[in-house]
Amino acid sequence: MDIKVMLAFGNMVFSEGVARILEPEKDIKASEALAPGEVCEVEKLRSLGTDVLLTDFTTLYNQFPDIETGSRSFHIILLDTNCGRDNLVAAILKKKVSGVLLSNSNPALLVKAIRSVAKGEVWIDKQTFKNLLNGINALGKDGAVSLSGREKEIIALIGEGFRNKEIAYKLHISEPTVKSHLNRIFQKLNVRTRGELISYAIKNSDVNKLSRHGSP
Repeated sequence: MDIKVMLAFGNMVFSEGVARILEPEKDIKASEALAPGEVCEVEKLRSLGTDVLLTDFTTLYNQFPDIETGSRSFHIILLDTNCGRDNLVAAILKKKVSGVLLSNSNPALLVKAIRSVAKGEVWIDKQTFKNLLNGINALGKDGAVSLSGREKEIIALIGEGFRNKEIAYKLHISEPTVKSHLNRIFQKLNVRTRGELISYAIKNSDVNKLSRHGSP
């Protein structure tokens, strides 16, 4: 049975290039290329019988607004277009990305990744996986960690992808104050990278609730 792949990138030339890479593969069929800027709902992907969505970070967030809601029958491979490792971690957790193909990968790895995720496997580089694992493991320490309301608020904003300057603006505090809070948060949760903290924030429902309702 063919693996049906939808191509969705911010550049149609890039989409056509990927389609040509996949052309010789008898078991992989590039069924459709989404035009840049065209919004696509999950139901359309289901109706097309899409097995794998091959996309980039910007397109994933801008053109597939409902992709993180509900269950779905297809897999996502994200081509890393220098969006930053923290953003990759957030996409894996929020959008349930099944595979990440880094920018130094070759066409043969692309084909292997498509076949792997189509079978329900995960294709991800070791460092991104380590960030995810460390961040999720921090969840088990919740009972022994005392976070202030402000710290929880900052963690929630980190989970939504905001940078320090944006957090400072939203909370009406200085950027150095945000950095001081983050230093304490990193020590309390025993996480070492922003990617690990993103994993913690997204998986921690109490923190996300604070993001929506605010804290004193």
